[in-house]
Amino acid sequence: MRFFRKPPRATIITILSLTLMLPACHRKISTEEKNLRRDLNHALAVHSYREAELLARRVLQYAPDDNGIWDRLVQAQCGQGDYKGTKETFTAWRSSVRKLSPKLDEYIGDVALAEKNAAAALQAWHRVLGANPHHLRVLIKVARVEQQQHHWLEADTAWTAALQMKETAEGLAQRTLCRRHLHRWSEALADLHRAKELAPDDPDVARCAQLFDRLNKFLAEIRDRDAQLAVSPNDHALLADRSLLFLRSEDFEMALEDADAAAKLAPWATRPKLFAGIALVRLGRIEVAEKRSIRKSFRIEMLTPEFLETISRLDAEISVERKNAELYATRAWHLNDIGQPALALQDAESAAQLDPKSASAYAEKSYALMKLGQAEKAFEEIQHATTLDSNYATAWQYRGELEMEQGNFMAAAESLSRALSLNQTITALEKREACYRILGWSIKADEDRRTLETLSADRIK
Repeated sequence: MRFFRKPPRATIITILSLTLMLPACHRKISTEEKNLRRDLNHALAVHSYREAELLARRVLQYAPDDNGIWDRLVQAQCGQGDYKGTKETFTAWRSSVRKLSPKLDEYIGDVALAEKNAAAALQAWHRVLGANPHHLRVLIKVARVEQQQHHWLEADTAWTAALQMKETAEGLAQRTLCRRHLHRWSEALADLHRAKELAPDDPDVARCAQLFDRLNKFLAEIRDRDAQLAVSPNDHALLADRSLLFLRSEDFEMALEDADAAAKLAPWATRPKLFAGIALVRLGRIEVAEKRSIRKSFRIEMLTPEFLETISRLDAEISVERKNAELYATRAWHLNDIGQPALALQDAESAAQLDPKSASAYAEKSYALMKLGQAEKAFEEIQHATTLDSNYATAWQYRGELEMEQGNFMAAAESLSRALSLNQTITALEKREACYRILGWSIKADEDRRTLETLSADRIK
């Protein structure tokens, strides 16, 4: 049995002393301060941030060690976008309050993010999580920023911690996207399934579902490439192959990710540049695509199977023969053919540098420059091409076409005649007939018309 034991006299005295002192710890709030606090809360509620800032500063004169008022002052300054003033408040808050609220570090992170300093934001928020790993609001902030920074593993970890505390459709949908980037397909699909159970009509969940509906058609092939890349992670051709699969499934973020990785490994290759360009255009990042020499009208539908096979072969050959001018000139021709003159010009210039006597290099330079709106330079290059190789029929034909653009129909007829003497084509005949008619040379024009009719009839047979 436990018996009651009377406490020693010293203990009783201590308890009495603390009891007497207790009211002194609770500062009496004046009516004026109460009114100021009430007005402050109202000003924040109606978004009168300038008024709220002034009221918060007045309350702090009464209660400089009140975390809550410092909190409200920061809210008022952030509401005005005054981040410089907010950072000054952080310093004053630290020096005024003995036991700081974790909201201080959370706000430090918020302001850093507003100033586009994601690293500093994450650092501040992790200080909050260090003290309280289960701070759900901060976990979600960390997850979102890690995701925006493309730190997929870190984002997945943060979303997982948040979901363990509270399962939401948004968290599951976002973790689905992270796991997609990590190529953890089974886990991603499981998250998506659960998100659809929780909120089938949620817009984020619906978008995620549509994305995976398209992906599913190609997922088996993508998984095959995943397995191959697990063995050969630096194989740029495999990365480009997988990028193409993502393009076909209309997952342009993943396509861009693989294409950029392939381009970094193989800067000489064109296929990754084309795939990245298509992805950028479809993501609405037109300016970035154009800086990479890709036109905004470019679409995957423009790439025929024959072109893809040819460009893949040329990339592979150039990877072995980096100084083969003819390979670059040939690739320039194909790039001009699909309407990508800026990339074609790069290859044509490389060919010309490697072999200054390559007529085909200068012909492709000319064609690309004309498409880029540099007619004068284009004509100089095609003239040079015909000088380098007087038997280059394609160059003579294109020279004739440019002379027609200049209105020099006599010179154009002569150039087209040179081309036809080397290789008779329907296009060259049509162009020369047009020149003859403009010049008033009807007999020669009629001769070309009869020849054209004969050629066309032969082709039909």
